[in-house]
Amino acid sequence: MVREPKEKKIKVLSLGKLLLQAETQEDKQDIRDLLSSFSCSQDKDIEDFLHNRAIDFERINKARTYLVCDDNVLQAEGKLIILGYFSTALKVLDIPENISNRFRKRLDGMAAKLYGNAIKSIPCYLIGQLAKNSAIPDEQSINGSELIDCAISIIRSAETLVGGRYVLIECHDNPKLLKFYEDNDFKAFAEIPYKTVPMVQMLRPLCTTEL
Repeated sequence: MVREPKEKKIKVLSLGKLLLQAETQEDKQDIRDLLSSFSCSQDKDIEDFLHNRAIDFERINKARTYLVCDDNVLQAEGKLIILGYFSTALKVLDIPENISNRFRKRLDGMAAKLYGNAIKSIPCYLIGQLAKNSAIPDEQSINGSELIDCAISIIRSAETLVGGRYVLIECHDNPKLLKFYEDNDFKAFAEIPYKTVPMVQMLRPLCTTEL
């Protein structure tokens, strides 16, 4: 008798909560080992963030990191397997000077000007890091759209409490990457300098209501 494969179930875990629950040095080392098990062959900066900076960013409240884990393995074996991860933060988005007043009002939701001056920036929720674990076989893995859904769900919780109109991502100017985000409701907004190649800022609206 051939067994049907189990339906994939995921669990989103807050790195901050895991750190709070770590009572001993051994517990803390287990968390570091867990983070080190993550691999991102396509972008080593994303891998390095989880390995070396995510814990520090949690401690100083600069960003929140969430681990997307295999819930089937967690329930059956009590073991955490990272399928992917993402980090969220707050960021002020600078609006380029050549943006029209009409579009500024759309971004702000109320007006293009404040005290007679053009609105030059808006607050956004930033998805700073997002990637699946290259060490996990494709048939056991999670896809990028599922990761974005997880991130948006976390951001929606914050939006419900404090408001907010846009989610921002900043990605390399790569056609395949840009199409992926476009397929997930992000639109290119502006380019910003980054090392030798510019990054593309892309926005996804949380609220499209204007006054």
